[in-house]
Amino acid sequence: MACALSFVLGCGPELGECDPTAATRVAHHALESADGAPPSGLPAYEGQALLLQSCGYGSFCHGADLPPENRRGVPDGLSFDVNLAASDGTVDEARVARLRRARFRVVQEAVPILTAIDDGSMPPPPGPAVDDVLAGAPRYADLDGEPLPSIDSAAGREIVRNWLACGAPVVERPAARDDGVPAVIERPLPLPPIEPNWPSIYANLLSARGCARAVCHGGADESAGFVVRDEAQTHAALVGAAASGDACGGRTLVDAMNPEGSLFLAKLRGDAGCGDPMPLGGIPLRRVELEAVAAWIACGAPAGPEGCAP
Repeated sequence: MACALSFVLGCGPELGECDPTAATRVAHHALESADGAPPSGLPAYEGQALLLQSCGYGSFCHGADLPPENRRGVPDGLSFDVNLAASDGTVDEARVARLRRARFRVVQEAVPILTAIDDGSMPPPPGPAVDDVLAGAPRYADLDGEPLPSIDSAAGREIVRNWLACGAPVVERPAARDDGVPAVIERPLPLPPIEPNWPSIYANLLSARGCARAVCHGGADESAGFVVRDEAQTHAALVGAAASGDACGGRTLVDAMNPEGSLFLAKLRGDAGCGDPMPLGGIPLRRVELEAVAAWIACGAPAGPEGCAP
């Protein structure tokens, strides 16, 4: 398939020397995505960021635990999903293990990765399905605010080559682990907090955290459960509405005054028992943000700007 890595017999490109300072230069998801989704501000090393940005943020081909139809011919287990394990100090060992496994595979496949960049088979060629995913993928900027170069440009290839030569170091999270275990952390760019009111939840969660991407809730396909279009329409599509689809169908998305009965909150907490946790991409909300959403639901899920005490 087009986006499968070109594993070749014989000699591949040389990884060359490692510049550890360059390999650990930090980028941030600081640019509006091509589909208009605002940035999250989360960090990654530049090589790590380029791999994420070019591979659809782990949502196709080399993502972890993808269904076969999303792998596009890539062998199962060939995961390069080096997305952060958390957006805060929360410890989810499954997410930590996913990041470690992905980094291990990147190191194992360093020469084939570079070969695929050189022969043009990675990133995948343009096409409707690929374009939709990449339009919603994070777009990273360097510390000067400049967009990272394309992975298939000379500058981008050098970033990835050096990163691979240095063992593909990765940022695990932007805050210290709650359990005190050491982790590679970098400070995020500041994002507005999620407050317990609908305008903030719409702007700083649904719009800012990637929910409005075309491949999630930003397209025209209402089978996704609800569509993020504007404040009023999205509120009406969530509050009192039943989930669609086979996985969670029939459950109430937002059951006003009943946080525990609201599928929307359960999906954000990752304990819905159906479908994928939200937001997609492996970056869960912080506890204080989950508490803000729960407080808003508990006080009736009003559509106006009035706040609800957590």
